[in-house]
Amino acid sequence: MKYVYLAAWAKEYADFKAALDRIWLYQDALYLGLIGGDCLVFVLNMKDSFVYLQNKCTMPKEAHEVWPNLRNSKLGGIKMRDDDRILELDLHLQDIYGEDKDHRLVCEFMPPKPNVIIIRKDRDLVLDALVKYSLADNPMRMVMANQPYYPPKTSFVPDPDAVATIPESFAADSINDYFRLRHQEILKPQDKALELTHKIKIIDKELKRLIKRLDYQKDDLANAEKAEYYHACAEAIKPNMHNIKPGQEQLVTTNYLDPDLQEIAVPLLVEKSPHQNLRYYIKKYQKAKNGLAIIGINIKRTKAEIEAVKKLRQRLDAGEDLDLDIKDKSGTITQKISQIDKVLQYKYSDDWHIYIGRKAKENDFVTTKIGKPMDWWFHSRIYRGAHVLLRNLKKQEVPPELIKQCCALAAWYSQAKFSVNVPVDYTQIRYVRKPKGSAAGFVTYTNYKTFFATPQDLRSIRKENQA
Repeated sequence: MKYVYLAAWAKEYADFKAALDRIWLYQDALYLGLIGGDCLVFVLNMKDSFVYLQNKCTMPKEAHEVWPNLRNSKLGGIKMRDDDRILELDLHLQDIYGEDKDHRLVCEFMPPKPNVIIIRKDRDLVLDALVKYSLADNPMRMVMANQPYYPPKTSFVPDPDAVATIPESFAADSINDYFRLRHQEILKPQDKALELTHKIKIIDKELKRLIKRLDYQKDDLANAEKAEYYHACAEAIKPNMHNIKPGQEQLVTTNYLDPDLQEIAVPLLVEKSPHQNLRYYIKKYQKAKNGLAIIGINIKRTKAEIEAVKKLRQRLDAGEDLDLDIKDKSGTITQKISQIDKVLQYKYSDDWHIYIGRKAKENDFVTTKIGKPMDWWFHSRIYRGAHVLLRNLKKQEVPPELIKQCCALAAWYSQAKFSVNVPVDYTQIRYVRKPKGSAAGFVTYTNYKTFFATPQDLRSIRKENQA
């Protein structure tokens, strides 16, 4: 981001003060969660980096906390350095012993590696940083714990005549709004497009691997179909062991398995003895005979997997957003997508997609594998039943009517399907946890609300929405 825009934001929030709750790191952004629900978002994308204030910020489930020692710090004193794209924030903390500790949070927004560094204010000592490096990594300076902090020396010179003008393509009333919209409408979609490209690469790599495996299996099949030939070679060598001379490349003799007793030319391995040649052909014969049926089954299975992967590729090319977690290394791609396709589901719209787990293992899969932090989760409160997942594909506020329908589905696919006013709890997936070692389908959840629903099956809901 250009210096003039960062400086304008720092000027806009020069008097900003708040109490720090926690600091979270997720993907390429650092979130300073503030008491009250707002947060300062530091975008640390290698292509563009900046900061903005987000109202009512919710942390993704995958986010993890950093620097817990800074909890409850008082934040203020936001300013921009005059010489480069470095933002500084003062943090004041009073520990349990009543001692005051002053820190400075330094945000270096220079590409290609933006960084956030925590500094002890009185001594200018680095306490910690998101990106640490020594003089071996950067001969100009080091960023390591308990080392003095030196700002980077660059050739950058701010333009004193530059003016921060918000582009007309953004309906923003302030620099903060411009930064927020740029992050949510430009950078995040770019990341999503990059993720789609990555998914396509993974599927193409899987397809290439399967085709290579099929070629190997076809070679094995060709060898397996030579089982009788290998048997004939072994039987031809047996009575002629004493006739084979060292270094002999071929044995021409009678084919004892041929009813007409025609001649057979048996290739010999010159580096092996007659006994070793005999064992070689016996081994080839046994492997070919035993593997013929198995190889045929494997080829059929591999061809089916290739067709399945090609269909996945077509679905991605058609713009379908497959619920494929590229970080999940368990199982093959076709297995994971096949599991998703087997789950009872309903595409409510391009923004909302409903999954219903009807068995304990399906419930686990729907909740722990398909669900993302901003998705909504529904389950009958008293009765055993399905985990109903509402995929929030655009991370929007859920419509009340959709909540009602999902609660009706959770009530129907439970032991209370023929009851009325069935209590159904619902919350976001980020508040659902599966205890380690717990039984299939068992989870705990917090921050939930309860809706008293009239059970309704998926078919009637489909008809209701189509009417």
